[in-house]
Amino acid sequence: MTKVASLPARASRAVVALMIGAGVVLALPQSARPAEAAPGMSAADLAVTFEWAIDTERTVRGLAPLTVDATVSGQAQVWSGGMALFHTLVEDRYFGTEMAAAAPAWHYGGENVGVGPSAASIEAAFMASPPHRANILGAYTHVGVGVFVDSRGAVWVTERFYS
Repeated sequence: MTKVASLPARASRAVVALMIGAGVVLALPQSARPAEAAPGMSAADLAVTFEWAIDTERTVRGLAPLTVDATVSGQAQVWSGGMALFHTLVEDRYFGTEMAAAAPAWHYGGENVGVGPSAASIEAAFMASPPHRANILGAYTHVGVGVFVDSRGAVWVTERFYS
């Protein structure tokens, strides 16, 4: 099963705070045992796979590809690792603060987070979800992607978009 979460940057902090305050978390069920993500593929290789998929979706629709921001990708990597550690799918409530530190001139952004058995399954779920699709096809200029593969082979991803 692939799970995804997305909200615009401004709303994500408030919603996450409400979810945490209410004790609501989105997590991969303990009974789910995804198959190996992609034998031989590192998390860095999987991140490039997501970046390629994002740019493919954009260019097929006549949109410009996004510039990959290594600093934002590093932040996304840390967030993906934390989600995997706690087996909890949730957006980063400090997204705006982290973006301001990484790209002081940023104006707006969005974040997609997901978990599943493969990059392809997660990206397909993102494109099938209107809010995630809106981020992928949005009026952004930059992206950062971080991936973590846990001990069960589940792929955890964070995609951060901004302009």
